[in-house]
Amino acid sequence: MFDVVILAFFLAFVGAIYHLSGAVYSAEPTKTQPGNLQTLEFLSSSNTVCFPKGIHLSQATNVQRKSGKLDVTVSFLLDQKNEECNGVIPAVAFGRQAQKEERLVSAKDLKPLQFNHTQSLSNGLFESPWIYHVKLPNLVGGSERYWYKILLLEKQDNSLVLVETKRHFFWTPPLMGQPTTLALVGDLGQTENSVKTMQHMMRASLHPSEKHPVTQVLIPGDLAYAHSDPKRWLSFFDIMEPFFQSILLQVAAGNHEFECDIDNFKIWVPYEHYFRVPNQLGPADVGPTENVTECPVANHLNSHYLYGNSFYSYQHGLAKIIVLNSFTDSTAGSVQYRFLEEELQKAQKERHEIPWVIIAFHSPLYNTFDTHIDEKPAVLMKQAMEPLFMKYKVNFIVCGHDHAYLRTAPIFNDTMTPYAPIHLTLGAGGNDEGHVGFRDNTSEPWVVKRDISEYGYGHLFLPNSTHAKFTWVRDGTTDMGIHDTVWLENQYFSFTSLVEQE
Repeated sequence: MFDVVILAFFLAFVGAIYHLSGAVYSAEPTKTQPGNLQTLEFLSSSNTVCFPKGIHLSQATNVQRKSGKLDVTVSFLLDQKNEECNGVIPAVAFGRQAQKEERLVSAKDLKPLQFNHTQSLSNGLFESPWIYHVKLPNLVGGSERYWYKILLLEKQDNSLVLVETKRHFFWTPPLMGQPTTLALVGDLGQTENSVKTMQHMMRASLHPSEKHPVTQVLIPGDLAYAHSDPKRWLSFFDIMEPFFQSILLQVAAGNHEFECDIDNFKIWVPYEHYFRVPNQLGPADVGPTENVTECPVANHLNSHYLYGNSFYSYQHGLAKIIVLNSFTDSTAGSVQYRFLEEELQKAQKERHEIPWVIIAFHSPLYNTFDTHIDEKPAVLMKQAMEPLFMKYKVNFIVCGHDHAYLRTAPIFNDTMTPYAPIHLTLGAGGNDEGHVGFRDNTSEPWVVKRDISEYGYGHLFLPNSTHAKFTWVRDGTTDMGIHDTVWLENQYFSFTSLVEQE
């Protein structure tokens, strides 16, 4: 009962944020002055119905080497069934906090995304909101502080501003060579524990005492725990918006994003529509689920899902991050395998500039817990891809899926091996299914730390090319409760130094 009360209180708090942020519907709408957004005067009203929701950010491109600039995507939802939303054109105003710069990007020529989904006969057909992904171009990298706000302009007269959100703020990614801090969390969900985890990550990204604040959160799958109920995606965004609107969010596909439509057996649809990942390889290629008369289970399936939000890579400060999909073909010679090999070859050439290589996907290759044992997607990925992880001295493998925390020793082929990747299972973000158990009371030799009693997130600080500090921040206390913290050496440079000495 206490959990329900806490969550209800938080949802009321989120609702108050929407109320106070102010939307405008005026008999005499404010007129914009082109090129001079400072002249805008907005009226505040809580009676509006059409208002941007589900606001979240993502890195759209890498920071360019020469210019130090990048693009960032602002994503949000509008209610397509609201007639007042039919009469607006969205736009985003933004600028650097330290400068008097103000720019405006219009979504006038941007067609919103929209999908339909049938969960069951009892729930009927769900028609999603309009989904906008608006790109903010040429932002200055280097942990610069930017603000933005979403405007809804009158469709017939774009100089009339009908609605605005309050200003939101975020950090741009660090430049190459600058200290980098990431939040890593899997299986987040939308529970009281999810909120506690979110609050700790928010503190790490916003607190003024943080010399190197978190500039990105990476979620390796199982975000909303919608359970194929598309309305739960909307409640997930409502709960997480205070954080997601102020941090660059990158995601991976988990089994809970599979979400098969019982009417047409289409898969991955909400996940592919709601998010926009960096450096997309092309439009999503999601093949039909063949020869089935009912929706299959993702844990035991390799689906056909290429490009789009399926797998991608990007650079964030000192780290090259490669995101893979556990539930599409990863065998040797597959499209995903070739993509990984090419990206690791690029990383090898850039290692002195971008020294840390992190790979994220949902299903762990090493498991000390009593669930998800020897599942087909993980077994196939391990057989094909683990030799590449070892060959190119990947530093960290970040996963979720198991609702627990695990940090391994450097390991390859089930054996503790110097200079091999360290595997992190971070599936205790706050999911609604509870913790898993241990497979055995005695941990395997390659287990350094494991826990099934707490929820939390991983805090990864990369101060330079040679050392990293990893901390498991648990939710069990009101402060920044630390359950596990360790300084680690970069395996690539340690191995390189050893080879040179020989």
